[in-house]
Amino acid sequence: MSEPYYADDRVTLYHGDCREVLAGMSDRSVDCVITDPPYDARTHRGALTNKGGAKGGSTAVDFDAFTHERQIETFTELGRITKGWVVATLATATAFRFDLEPPPTLRSLRVGAWVKPNPMPQISGDRPGMGWEPVMFLHRDDSRPRWNGGGKAGVWSTPVAQNEGHPTAKPLAMVRDWVRLFTNPGDLVLDPFAGSGTTLRAALDEGRRAIGVELEERYCEVIAKRLAQDVLDFGGIA
Repeated sequence: MSEPYYADDRVTLYHGDCREVLAGMSDRSVDCVITDPPYDARTHRGALTNKGGAKGGSTAVDFDAFTHERQIETFTELGRITKGWVVATLATATAFRFDLEPPPTLRSLRVGAWVKPNPMPQISGDRPGMGWEPVMFLHRDDSRPRWNGGGKAGVWSTPVAQNEGHPTAKPLAMVRDWVRLFTNPGDLVLDPFAGSGTTLRAALDEGRRAIGVELEERYCEVIAKRLAQDVLDFGGIA
Protein backbone atom coordinates (compact mmCIF):
# COMPACT_ATOMS: atom_id res chain seq x y z
CA MET A 1 0.00 0.00 0.00
CA SER A 2 1.32 3.46 -0.89
CA GLU A 3 2.09 6.21 1.57
CA PRO A 4 -0.99 8.21 2.65
CA TYR A 5 -1.74 11.51 0.97
CA TYR A 6 -3.12 12.71 4.31
CA ALA A 7 -3.18 11.15 7.76
CA ASP A 8 -4.03 12.14 11.30
CA ASP A 9 -5.00 10.10 14.34
CA ARG A 10 -8.49 9.36 12.97
CA VAL A 11 -8.47 9.63 9.17
CA THR A 12 -6.18 8.25 6.46
CA LEU A 13 -6.51 9.28 2.81
CA TYR A 14 -4.78 7.52 -0.10
CA HIS A 15 -4.32 9.02 -3.56
CA GLY A 16 -4.58 6.30 -6.19
CA ASP A 17 -6.63 3.56 -7.78
CA CYS A 18 -8.84 1.96 -5.15
CA ARG A 19 -8.24 -1.50 -6.66
CA GLU A 20 -4.61 -1.35 -5.62
CA VAL A 21 -5.44 -0.10 -2.12
CA LEU A 22 -8.24 -2.61 -1.56
CA ALA A 23 -6.01 -5.48 -2.67
CA GLY A 24 -3.63 -4.63 0.18
CA MET A 25 -6.35 -4.57 2.86
CA SER A 26 -7.06 -7.56 5.08
CA ASP A 27 -10.35 -9.43 5.35
CA ARG A 28 -12.77 -7.81 7.83
CA SER A 29 -10.39 -4.88 8.34
CA VAL A 30 -13.09 -2.16 8.41
CA ASP A 31 -16.42 -2.02 10.22
CA CYS A 32 -18.45 -0.50 7.38
CA VAL A 33 -18.19 0.85 3.84
CA ILE A 34 -20.09 4.01 2.86
CA THR A 35 -19.41 5.14 -0.69
CA ASP A 36 -20.59 6.71 -3.94
CA PRO A 37 -18.85 4.90 -6.83
CA PRO A 38 -18.90 6.00 -10.47
CA TYR A 39 -22.11 5.03 -12.23
CA ASP A 40 -22.53 3.20 -15.54
CA ALA A 41 -21.93 4.90 -18.90
CA ARG A 42 -25.65 5.36 -19.65
CA THR A 43 -26.21 7.18 -16.37
CA HIS A 44 -23.10 9.33 -16.86
CA ARG A 45 -24.29 10.44 -20.29
CA GLY A 46 -27.50 11.68 -18.72
CA ALA A 47 -25.93 13.23 -15.63
CA LEU A 48 -25.59 16.98 -15.98
CA THR A 49 -24.35 19.68 -13.68
CA ASN A 50 -24.82 23.44 -13.63
CA LYS A 51 -21.12 24.23 -13.71
CA GLY A 52 -20.30 25.86 -17.03
CA GLY A 53 -20.52 24.57 -20.57
CA ALA A 54 -22.82 25.27 -23.48
CA LYS A 55 -26.62 25.24 -23.79
CA GLY A 56 -27.77 26.45 -20.43
CA GLY A 57 -24.49 25.95 -18.61
CA SER A 58 -24.60 22.15 -18.35
CA THR A 59 -21.70 19.74 -18.71
CA ALA A 60 -21.48 15.99 -18.19
CA VAL A 61 -19.68 14.56 -15.19
CA ASP A 62 -15.94 14.40 -15.77
CA PHE A 63 -14.79 11.00 -14.49
CA ASP A 64 -14.82 7.51 -15.98
CA ALA A 65 -17.95 5.38 -15.81
CA PHE A 66 -17.89 1.83 -14.46
CA THR A 67 -19.02 -1.26 -16.34
CA HIS A 68 -21.25 -3.71 -14.52
CA GLU A 69 -18.31 -6.12 -14.39
CA ARG A 70 -16.15 -3.47 -12.71
CA GLN A 71 -18.90 -2.83 -10.17
CA ILE A 72 -19.12 -6.55 -9.37
CA GLU A 73 -15.33 -6.78 -9.01
CA THR A 74 -15.17 -3.77 -6.70
CA PHE A 75 -18.10 -4.72 -4.49
CA THR A 76 -16.86 -8.28 -4.14
CA GLU A 77 -13.68 -6.82 -2.65
CA LEU A 78 -15.67 -4.52 -0.39
CA GLY A 79 -17.63 -7.51 0.91
CA ARG A 80 -14.35 -9.20 1.78
CA ILE A 81 -12.96 -6.16 3.59
CA THR A 82 -16.02 -5.09 5.58
CA LYS A 83 -17.17 -6.74 8.80
CA GLY A 84 -20.76 -5.86 7.98
CA TRP A 85 -22.46 -3.22 5.88
CA VAL A 86 -21.75 -1.75 2.46
CA VAL A 87 -23.93 1.34 1.91
CA ALA A 88 -23.71 2.87 -1.57
CA THR A 89 -25.54 5.25 -3.84
CA LEU A 90 -25.87 3.53 -7.23
CA ALA A 91 -27.46 3.99 -10.63
CA THR A 92 -30.94 2.52 -10.79
CA ALA A 93 -29.92 -0.28 -13.18
CA THR A 94 -26.99 -1.29 -10.99
CA ALA A 95 -29.01 -1.17 -7.77
CA PHE A 96 -31.76 -3.44 -9.05
CA ARG A 97 -29.29 -5.85 -10.68
CA PHE A 98 -27.49 -6.05 -7.34
CA ASP A 99 -30.81 -6.64 -5.59
CA LEU A 100 -31.56 -9.60 -7.85
CA GLU A 101 -28.02 -10.93 -8.01
CA PRO A 102 -25.67 -9.38 -5.42
CA PRO A 103 -21.89 -9.57 -5.81
CA PRO A 104 -20.16 -12.60 -4.29
CA THR A 105 -19.39 -11.99 -0.56
CA LEU A 106 -22.48 -9.78 -0.15
CA ARG A 107 -26.24 -10.09 0.13
CA SER A 108 -28.82 -7.45 -0.68
CA LEU A 109 -31.00 -6.38 2.24
CA ARG A 110 -32.77 -3.30 0.87
CA VAL A 111 -32.87 -0.78 -1.96
CA GLY A 112 -33.52 2.56 -0.29
CA ALA A 113 -34.04 6.00 -1.76
CA TRP A 114 -32.55 9.46 -1.60
CA VAL A 115 -35.43 11.77 -2.58
CA LYS A 116 -34.30 15.16 -3.89
CA PRO A 117 -36.59 18.14 -3.19
CA ASN A 118 -34.47 20.24 -5.59
CA PRO A 119 -33.50 17.84 -8.40
CA MET A 120 -31.84 18.80 -11.66
CA PRO A 121 -34.63 19.44 -14.21
CA GLN A 122 -34.84 17.29 -17.32
CA ILE A 123 -33.03 19.51 -19.84
CA SER A 124 -34.65 17.88 -22.89
CA GLY A 125 -38.15 18.46 -21.50
CA ASP A 126 -39.42 15.29 -23.16
CA ARG A 127 -39.72 13.13 -20.00
CA PRO A 128 -39.93 13.49 -16.21
CA GLY A 129 -36.77 14.50 -14.40
CA MET A 130 -35.03 12.07 -12.05
CA GLY A 131 -36.00 13.13 -8.55
CA TRP A 132 -34.37 10.34 -6.56
CA GLU A 133 -31.38 7.99 -6.42
CA PRO A 134 -31.20 4.43 -5.11
CA VAL A 135 -29.28 3.77 -1.91
CA MET A 136 -28.12 0.16 -1.77
CA PHE A 137 -27.84 -1.59 1.58
CA LEU A 138 -25.65 -4.67 1.20
CA HIS A 139 -24.21 -6.80 3.98
CA ARG A 140 -21.45 -9.35 4.27
CA ASP A 141 -23.06 -12.67 3.46
CA ASP A 142 -21.63 -14.71 6.34
CA SER A 143 -22.71 -12.57 9.30
CA ARG A 144 -25.93 -11.30 10.82
CA PRO A 145 -26.91 -7.69 10.07
CA ARG A 146 -27.36 -5.18 12.86
CA TRP A 147 -28.00 -1.44 12.69
CA ASN A 148 -29.06 1.41 14.94
CA GLY A 149 -32.24 2.37 13.08
CA GLY A 150 -34.85 0.00 14.55
CA GLY A 151 -37.87 0.13 12.24
CA LYS A 152 -36.80 3.28 10.40
CA ALA A 153 -37.39 3.28 6.64
CA GLY A 154 -34.49 3.57 4.22
CA VAL A 155 -35.68 6.83 2.67
CA TRP A 156 -34.02 10.23 2.95
CA SER A 157 -35.49 13.48 1.63
CA THR A 158 -32.54 15.84 1.49
CA PRO A 159 -31.75 18.69 -0.94
CA VAL A 160 -29.02 18.20 -3.52
CA ALA A 161 -25.77 19.91 -2.56
CA GLN A 162 -25.12 22.91 -4.79
CA ASN A 163 -21.88 24.53 -5.97
CA GLU A 164 -19.61 22.31 -3.92
CA GLY A 165 -16.80 21.80 -6.44
CA HIS A 166 -17.66 18.19 -7.28
CA PRO A 167 -20.13 16.95 -9.93
CA THR A 168 -21.81 14.31 -7.74
CA ALA A 169 -21.94 16.00 -4.34
CA LYS A 170 -23.93 14.18 -1.65
CA PRO A 171 -25.44 16.01 1.33
CA LEU A 172 -23.31 15.82 4.47
CA ALA A 173 -26.37 15.59 6.74
CA MET A 174 -27.57 12.45 4.94
CA VAL A 175 -24.19 10.74 5.08
CA ARG A 176 -23.79 11.62 8.76
CA ASP A 177 -27.11 9.87 9.36
CA TRP A 178 -25.80 6.77 7.60
CA VAL A 179 -22.70 6.82 9.79
CA ARG A 180 -24.87 6.96 12.92
CA LEU A 181 -27.20 4.22 11.70
CA PHE A 182 -24.67 1.69 10.42
CA THR A 183 -21.66 2.18 12.71
CA ASN A 184 -20.86 2.79 16.36
CA PRO A 185 -18.49 5.31 17.98
CA GLY A 186 -14.88 4.38 17.35
CA ASP A 187 -15.68 2.17 14.32
CA LEU A 188 -13.59 2.32 11.14
CA VAL A 189 -15.41 3.46 7.97
CA LEU A 190 -14.05 2.98 4.44
CA ASP A 191 -14.84 5.08 1.37
CA PRO A 192 -12.90 3.86 -1.69
CA PHE A 193 -14.34 6.67 -3.87
CA ALA A 194 -13.83 9.60 -1.54
CA GLY A 195 -14.71 12.43 -3.96
CA SER A 196 -14.28 15.55 -1.91
CA GLY A 197 -14.57 13.79 1.40
CA THR A 198 -18.16 13.72 2.65
CA THR A 199 -17.95 10.21 4.13
CA LEU A 200 -14.62 10.99 5.79
CA ARG A 201 -15.96 14.28 7.16
CA ALA A 202 -19.15 12.58 8.37
CA ALA A 203 -17.20 9.82 10.12
CA LEU A 204 -14.98 12.38 11.81
CA ASP A 205 -17.97 14.46 12.92
CA GLU A 206 -19.68 11.39 14.40
CA GLY A 207 -16.68 10.14 16.40
CA ARG A 208 -15.62 7.38 14.02
CA ARG A 209 -12.35 6.70 12.21
CA ALA A 210 -12.09 6.58 8.43
CA ILE A 211 -10.03 5.46 5.45
CA GLY A 212 -10.55 7.08 2.05
CA VAL A 213 -9.17 6.53 -1.44
CA GLU A 214 -9.41 9.09 -4.23
CA LEU A 215 -8.05 8.78 -7.76
CA GLU A 216 -8.03 12.49 -8.63
CA GLU A 217 -5.35 14.53 -6.87
CA ARG A 218 -7.39 17.74 -7.19
CA TYR A 219 -10.04 16.18 -4.95
CA CYS A 220 -7.40 14.85 -2.56
CA GLU A 221 -6.36 18.46 -2.02
CA VAL A 222 -9.95 19.42 -1.25
CA ILE A 223 -10.34 16.51 1.17
CA ALA A 224 -7.08 17.24 3.02
CA LYS A 225 -8.04 20.88 3.54
CA ARG A 226 -11.51 19.88 4.64
CA LEU A 227 -10.31 17.33 7.17
CA ALA A 228 -7.80 19.77 8.60
CA GLN A 229 -10.64 22.16 9.47
CA ASP A 230 -11.80 20.02 12.37
CA VAL A 231 -14.20 22.54 13.86
CA LEU A 232 -15.94 23.62 10.66
CA ASP A 233 -19.05 22.11 9.06
CA PHE A 234 -18.79 22.33 5.28
CA GLY A 235 -22.34 21.34 4.50
CA GLY A 236 -23.02 19.10 1.54
CA ILE A 237 -19.73 18.50 -0.28
CA ALA A 238 -19.38 14.88 -1.39
